[in-house]
Amino acid sequence: MEKDKVIFFDLDGVLIDTEPLYSRFWMEAMKAAGHDMSREDSLKMRSLDRELARDFLRKTYYEDDYDRIRELRKSLMEAYRKDHPIKTKAGAKEIIERLDREGIDWYIVTASPLSRINRYSEDTGLRFPEEKLISTKTVERGKPYPDVYLKACETAGVEAAGNIAVEDSPNGVRSAKAAGLTTVFIPDLTQPDEDDMKYCDHVIAELGGLWDIIFSKD
Repeated sequence: MEKDKVIFFDLDGVLIDTEPLYSRFWMEAMKAAGHDMSREDSLKMRSLDRELARDFLRKTYYEDDYDRIRELRKSLMEAYRKDHPIKTKAGAKEIIERLDREGIDWYIVTASPLSRINRYSEDTGLRFPEEKLISTKTVERGKPYPDVYLKACETAGVEAAGNIAVEDSPNGVRSAKAAGLTTVFIPDLTQPDEDDMKYCDHVIAELGGLWDIIFSKD
């Protein structure tokens, strides 16, 4: 692969270590609402489009008040974060710094809004220029739909084909693949199952392995 390809990073679970907290506080918020959410179900919420998440709670737990539970999950997580700052994933700072040194363009493609990204940047020390941030909040549909990655490619001024998306969740890798990007899956809380593998061009154990893919001749 040539150096001038663009790298699109998911944020949560790829560059920052937030996914265990989202899982934990989805379960706690659901518990407060009178539901025993399984860890498996909490993981299905990763990067999931809001309307799909709303429908999932309605069908699985007969819960219609998605917005209230989501706000409770956010408040519980923010309260926890005051004494437990968000941490980076191993190799996150190094890969961003090296991409900058090599002149390789990169963007963040995330379900998180800009305000949350800024808060987490304060914790982690990872600084993301606003022009490099593309949030699902700015498109009609979130992941696993391709909308946010299509917008990211438009923002970067590139076609999807041949450029790379780095994801850790099934919903994320489906979104990137549907947009036409080369997908790199880095397992965080779960390994990709047989169905997930249909959407993964590469599976690597950690961010450091991305460098070989960037400079692959394939």
